[in-house]
Amino acid sequence: MKTVIASLAIALLSSAASGAEYPAVLDWQQRTTLSTPVSGIVATVAVSAGDRVTADQVLLSLDERPFNTALQHAAAQEKKHRLQRDEAERELERARELFERRVISVHDLQLEEIAFASAAADYASARAALEAAQLDREYSVIRAPFAGLVLAIPVNAGETVINTERAQPMVVLANDRSMVAQAALDASALAGLAPGQPIDVRIDGRRYAGRIAGIGSEPDARGQYLLRVSFDPDGSRLRAGHPAYIETDS
Repeated sequence: MKTVIASLAIALLSSAASGAEYPAVLDWQQRTTLSTPVSGIVATVAVSAGDRVTADQVLLSLDERPFNTALQHAAAQEKKHRLQRDEAERELERARELFERRVISVHDLQLEEIAFASAAADYASARAALEAAQLDREYSVIRAPFAGLVLAIPVNAGETVINTERAQPMVVLANDRSMVAQAALDASALAGLAPGQPIDVRIDGRRYAGRIAGIGSEPDARGQYLLRVSFDPDGSRLRAGHPAYIETDS
């Protein structure tokens, strides 16, 4: 009998030492909806939902022809106004020489200065238009800002997107290299916990080393606080919404 009681006591002590566990749900550490600031026709969709992609990989692109045409026009205008500015600058230098030799009046010199200033302003405007056209062409291609998992592609090839007022979602991407387990805890269970503190997450019998990413400052309708624990899935194919457990030392 004493042996049984001693065994139960040891079991209870072991259970207490192991701490407590709380049901949690997985979520993505980072989830981003991608779009373009330009309008156009979707030409190619290079990935599908469920694909894993690398950073800077092309995900989707618009028909490039309108952007190439606009870029060629802007480049031609930039060249024209650059030549006109250079010619106006040469004329101004000649006018200054003539003025120093008292061949022309102050008024004539001022006219050349105004002409050069106008040509320089036109060139600066053309240069800005060229840079804008270059950016528009770059923006017509959506690239992955980080390595991750494609969650959804809300558009199809051939679809026209109008992004003049509000950007239309085109690709939803999640960073699956880092996830969070979220649990709602009573204030008493949060005692002794702090952001950055190491803490374990258990999923389907496997433990993952994590750290507290955040603790809610305000309670929900049930008076509980949200505890977020970030961890590295270490290659496991986990998904948002998957059940998990957060294990504490107390």
